[in-house]
Amino acid sequence: MLKAAFGTRKNRSLPILVLLVLLCALPALCLTAHSALATPLRVALLLESGAGDGGMATLMKKGLESAAAKADIDARVVVCPPDADQTAIFRQAAETSDLVLLAEPRLHMILRDNAANYRRVSFGCVDTGVRAPNIMSVTFADEQAAFLAGAASVMLLAPGQKLGWLEDEEGPVHDNLLAAWMAGAQVQAPDMRVVRRQTGFGGSPAAALGEIAAQNAGLCAVAAGYGTEAALRALAATSMLAAGTDGEHFSAAPERIPFSIVKRYDRAVEELTLARARGEFKGKEILVYDLANGGVDLVLNPAYRKSRGFPKNFENRLNELRREMAAGNIRLEDKRIRTLCDCLD
Repeated sequence: MLKAAFGTRKNRSLPILVLLVLLCALPALCLTAHSALATPLRVALLLESGAGDGGMATLMKKGLESAAAKADIDARVVVCPPDADQTAIFRQAAETSDLVLLAEPRLHMILRDNAANYRRVSFGCVDTGVRAPNIMSVTFADEQAAFLAGAASVMLLAPGQKLGWLEDEEGPVHDNLLAAWMAGAQVQAPDMRVVRRQTGFGGSPAAALGEIAAQNAGLCAVAAGYGTEAALRALAATSMLAAGTDGEHFSAAPERIPFSIVKRYDRAVEELTLARARGEFKGKEILVYDLANGGVDLVLNPAYRKSRGFPKNFENRLNELRREMAAGNIRLEDKRIRTLCDCLD
């Protein structure tokens, strides 16, 4: 039997040699087979508008592009405007994706109500937490940056001037930002008041800005979502300064925007996407981005500094307030619901 299997003594080493060759080739064969079976991670980013806004949408797209440069990802942007059937668009994205990312209040609610129907799909929820086995969230302690912005705003006003606040729609996120912004303003000027106006989704900001300016506002914070860039460009028709939100927006009016509240949507999208691509996605986890970890910040505009300059002790005062918050001496109430749901099995 042994002779039949291995031949004569003269050629007995040949089958052994063949076996060694096959064993050496096995890892390469396995790698080739794995490569043939591997497919890109299918990622859908849901946005309510396809237009670049210089803020949230722009940053989220940037984060997705950065993640795609670091992992094998098939990324696409899915537009689902408020006047469309957003639930149907969400479900279609979930049925054709491995990971769905979103960051807007209406989409947060749809995610909460539908995630359990797509248990094999991962969802990245940005700007609100939803606890579920297939959802990983990033929220922002943006009230910290808004508090600094409020204090900074008052330091740039002329005597007797008010503050303005322009938003697209009233809601928990804006309520939270506004409350913290006013708290910071009233640290500097306890009697400070704000003129608040809404544009509506996709509305023109020019008329609302005119109303705010007519109330003797010297600086207006603009939190108009996809209309923020247009609102900041419309500043030319008024004498007001403005503060941006979500992103820097400085290019819209370089010498009229002294600072902006920045929320790192780009970092959030990249972190969630790479976590899923690398097998590190943690359902039910809610990450908090704050001043301490650089996830939110108040960013000063270099062009404004060069053209107009900031008042004496302006930055020293802001740094002092930063230290007070870090030490826990300034506590800000969170007026939004960070976690929409903690009930999905």
